[in-house]
Amino acid sequence: MDTKLVSLLSIVLSAICRADTDIPCNQRINDGYPNHIVCVCNATYCDTISRIEPKPGTYITYTSSQAGSRYLKGIGRIAKAIKTNDGTYEKVFEINPNKQYQTIFGFGGAVTDATAINFKVLPEGAQNNWLDSYFSEDGIKYNMLRIPIASSDFSETPYYYNEYPENDEDLTNFTYTPQDINYKIPLLLGAMETASEEVWALASTWSPPKWMKIVDEITATSRLKIEYYQTFADYHCNFIRLYEAAGVPIWGVTTSNEPIDGSMVSVPFGPQNTLGWTAFSMMKWLKNNFGPTMKSCNGKSRIILATDDQRYMLPLWADVIVAQEEVSQYVDGYALHAYADQSTPGDIVESNLKKSPTKFVLGTEFCHSTGSGPKVDLGSWDRGELYAVTILDNLVNNYVGFIDWNMILDLQGGPNWSENYVDSPTIVNATSGEFYKQPMFYVMGHFSKWVPRGSKRISTVRRSPVKYTPDKNNIYDKSPERKDIYDHVAFLTPKNTIVVIIANYYDAQTAALLIGSKQVTVFLEAHSVVTVEFNNPIRSP
Repeated sequence: MDTKLVSLLSIVLSAICRADTDIPCNQRINDGYPNHIVCVCNATYCDTISRIEPKPGTYITYTSSQAGSRYLKGIGRIAKAIKTNDGTYEKVFEINPNKQYQTIFGFGGAVTDATAINFKVLPEGAQNNWLDSYFSEDGIKYNMLRIPIASSDFSETPYYYNEYPENDEDLTNFTYTPQDINYKIPLLLGAMETASEEVWALASTWSPPKWMKIVDEITATSRLKIEYYQTFADYHCNFIRLYEAAGVPIWGVTTSNEPIDGSMVSVPFGPQNTLGWTAFSMMKWLKNNFGPTMKSCNGKSRIILATDDQRYMLPLWADVIVAQEEVSQYVDGYALHAYADQSTPGDIVESNLKKSPTKFVLGTEFCHSTGSGPKVDLGSWDRGELYAVTILDNLVNNYVGFIDWNMILDLQGGPNWSENYVDSPTIVNATSGEFYKQPMFYVMGHFSKWVPRGSKRISTVRRSPVKYTPDKNNIYDKSPERKDIYDHVAFLTPKNTIVVIIANYYDAQTAALLIGSKQVTVFLEAHSVVTVEFNNPIRSP
């Protein structure tokens, strides 16, 4: 089919099927930066997106692109499959909904102090629009949140629970901090009230108070003192009691954020509040203290995720976990950060899951944090594309979900006490009372909104080569030489619909999705992410 004709049909059908209730993006171009587009929200205006229920024999598409489409809707009819690839389509994917892989838990972001502080800066109406944008049925439907236990680097200052009295192994002064009361808990309650389904909260500690550590410094390489192993386990349980008393249920905990940072003399991005672990000490703490405490804390068993660090650390921690049943019984899965994914093969996950097939892997932190350019680059499609690369790679490699880092930062990329500024999917302008939705926000939504909890990843096989010249210096290149990176993924949802997400990093092209005797033909704008949904035409065996 002629590409221009497909494009025209897509635009026409998009206009026909756009719901009257959808509020369009109020676009603003970042001055001097072509294709840098944000959607502006304030107290009285913010864009929304509704999901269309696909009717029998039809499919719905939602497109976001560098050119400015934001969940642009299209509709088409499912046709009889073309048996041979005659070069009409640049991409042909064969989809088999009866070959299934991991079950999806969800998608979300982190409620750091910085996120909660920037949220509170907004006028009340803009706060409501921000919550709706992330959590409501007309937003991108986040259903997972990560909560730092006390401070992270994205706080205005380092702080901890029960800092005084020192050496207080019974934690007699463990109580709410001003940051809990004024920032994090109000945002969490608002998110959970707004959300269209249950939100699972995952808690992580960056560091305990200084008196629990061997080196009495905030940012130095350090270890937990052996005499406080049980106290540190109780520290987590006391946090859970505090937050649940405030109305914030805690689904799970991790075994400490990025233990590799606390094991290094220095980290490349500035001082951090950290706690280092060796494999042996972690195994001992899990077995004797943390595991038993978390499995009965506040009258309920908690999910425990080990690692909470870069993907290259997984083999070490997976071996530690499976080495002893007394340790393995307490660990439900592994939390992985995605900053080093471009240099770490994705199949490392599958090989380690084979060692412990009852465990799962969840992505728990990622953002654009390195490289040249400004820390905050308003409207950058390249950064949205990086999110697409990362999330697709994670999902194809059996991750059960993806939790982003800060959900909203200021124009500098903070606040951050260690000046480790980064970008985020939404940015607040405290002066104007606005917030800006960046391409990263919309890319996240292509997954979080249309891949609900309980969906199962299904088999997809690319049948034809991609027609472009490979660029080995381009991290977005999807050539055969970069088989560790993926540009599509498919799911069978609990509603028995098939959802396919395709990232197109190049010029406009068409893709053919083959499902049994049926075919869905999709137009892909240049540099775009497209979500396709249709009813499953194949009966289960």
